[in-house]
Amino acid sequence: MTIMKCSYINPTRRKLLIGGARLASIIVAATVAGGSGPVAAKAAKGEFMYQNHPHNGNECGDCKFFTPNQAGSDSGICSIVEGRIQRDGWCSAFAPKPSV
Repeated sequence: MTIMKCSYINPTRRKLLIGGARLASIIVAATVAGGSGPVAAKAAKGEFMYQNHPHNGNECGDCKFFTPNQAGSDSGICSIVEGRIQRDGWCSAFAPKPSV
């Protein structure tokens, strides 16, 4: 009996799947921990394909996970991705801020 394996998985798709799984685990951990405080562990920029420019009109400044260093600042922090984040950057964890 021969077992057939998929010999090709798109590396970009694989990164998105792994990043999505990591995001889901972070959200679950935050929910279990109470959900109101910051999540202790953050993912590396590469895990969410972070880039210093917008993607399809989406940018970190419009993401619910982004907090600017100060009003009008070009950079800030992300509650999911580690390191300095550019306001006009983007990653695959992008989630638009809720409408007010």
